[in-house]
Amino acid sequence: MHKVALALVVSVALLGCASSPEQTASSATKKGGEPVWVSSPKAVYPDALYASAVGSGADRESAEKNALGALVAVFGQRITGETVVSSRYTEAVRAGTIDVSENTDVGRSVLSSYDLQTVVGADVREVWDDGKGTIWAVAVMDKGKAGMIYADLVDTNEASIRKLTSIPDSERNTLDAYARYGLAAEVADTNATFLNVLSVVSPGSAAARRQGAANAGVLRATQMNIAESIPIKVTIANDRDGRITAAFSAAIAKAGFKQGGDGSRYALEGTLALSEVDLPKNPNKFVRYQIDSALRDTRANTSLIPYSINGREGHTSQSEAEHRALRVAEQKIRDDFGGKLNEYLGKLSGS
Repeated sequence: MHKVALALVVSVALLGCASSPEQTASSATKKGGEPVWVSSPKAVYPDALYASAVGSGADRESAEKNALGALVAVFGQRITGETVVSSRYTEAVRAGTIDVSENTDVGRSVLSSYDLQTVVGADVREVWDDGKGTIWAVAVMDKGKAGMIYADLVDTNEASIRKLTSIPDSERNTLDAYARYGLAAEVADTNATFLNVLSVVSPGSAAARRQGAANAGVLRATQMNIAESIPIKVTIANDRDGRITAAFSAAIAKAGFKQGGDGSRYALEGTLALSEVDLPKNPNKFVRYQIDSALRDTRANTSLIPYSINGREGHTSQSEAEHRALRVAEQKIRDDFGGKLNEYLGKLSGS
C-alpha cells in the first residue's frame, strides 16, 4: 500500500542524482588565472536567473561538495558534509521496497550518505585549480527550472501525505496507522526543506503552497495520540516477581503506547526460564536465563516481533546469581526491545 507513497519521496533522490556533479561539472579542472566567479559568482550567474555559491577544498570532490553545501545555506538549510538522506527510505531501498535497480547511479546516490535531496536541480558548473593546493567549484541552480521542479515535488509529496493519513476509523488505532503518520511527518519535514528552496527561486509559488502544507509537528502529535489509544497487554509466564513484565511494559510505554488488559488487540506474550548451571571447579553458583517472547496481533492471529534473549550470571549464592540474571535481563529488555519495536514500525510503513 505504501510503496507508492515512498516512491514519491524517492523521486527527490532521482532528481538529485540527475543533476549530480559527476554528470554536469566540467570534464576537466581548469587552470590559469582566477575566474571571475571565484570571488563574484553573481557577476557570471546573475541573481535574477540563478542561485549560486562557491566552495573550495583540497581536491575536486571536496570542492564540489562544499560548493553544494554553500548553495544549500542560501536556502536556509544546514549541511555538514556527509549526512544521511533519510534513514527510513534508505533502508526501504536496501530492502527492495523501493526499486532503483534499473539505474545504478541512482542506487549509489540513495545509499550513499550525502544529502542529495537538498540540492535537487543544482549542478557544479565550473571547477578551477589555483595551483596552490586548493580547488574551487561553483554550484549553480537555474531558478526557472528549479521553480517548476520544487513546486511539483511539494505538490506530489502533499498528495502522498494525504494518502498516508487517509485511514478508515476502524483502522485508526492500529500500529499500521501509527507508522503511516510517522512516515507522513517525515515527508512533511522534506517538504519544509523544499518550500525553503522554492521561496528563494519562486517566492510567489512558495507562498501559494506554504499555507496549505502539512505540518510535521501536527502529524507527529496525531501519531502520539494514536499510540496512546493502542493498548498492549504484557504477559510473561513464570515471572514470579513481575520484573520482566515490568521491563517490557516500560519499553512499550517509552515508545508511547499504553498498558493493555484482556481484549487488547496487541499482546506481548512470553516465557521466562531460569536454570542452574554447574561449572566444575568453580565455587560460584551460576544461573542461566532464557526469555522467549513475541508481540502479537490477536485479531489477525499473527506474530509481529519475535524477541528472545539469554545469558548466564554467577555469584557466591544461588539466590544472588538469580537476582543478577534477572537484573541483566531487565536491562537488556529496557535497552533493546524499544529499538526492535521502532525498527518494526519503520518497516511497516514501507510495506
